[in-house]
Amino acid sequence: MIALAFGSAGVVVPGLPATPFFLLALFCFTKGSRKLNHWFRGTKLFEKYVKPYEHDPSLTRKQKLTIQMIAGIMMMISFIMTESTAVRLFLAVAFLLHNSIFIFKIKTREAGSTGRITKSLAGDKYEL
Repeated sequence: MIALAFGSAGVVVPGLPATPFFLLALFCFTKGSRKLNHWFRGTKLFEKYVKPYEHDPSLTRKQKLTIQMIAGIMMMISFIMTESTAVRLFLAVAFLLHNSIFIFKIKTREAGSTGRITKSLAGDKYEL
């Protein structure tokens, strides 16, 4: 429920991501409560923020750059405003980790693609 609350706040608060919190909430609901899982999957928040990622965990180049720029600016502001060496070190590591994940782990799809994935199972093809 805390992850759901943070995700809901992320919808309206600039700089606070919504999707990661909704994914965490979905994970917790899936493991903990069939009723909450079913309820959350029926909400508009799930439809808008989680469902597209659930079926195609890739982003367009524009989406990746936008997310990286916003996160980078937020981290840079925090880096400049703090005098703590430990916090600065943490922010530098977080910045490097964030960018390496976006560059090497998250796939990039073409801007015009529909985001549909075709999977084969036992010789049959399924479109997601």
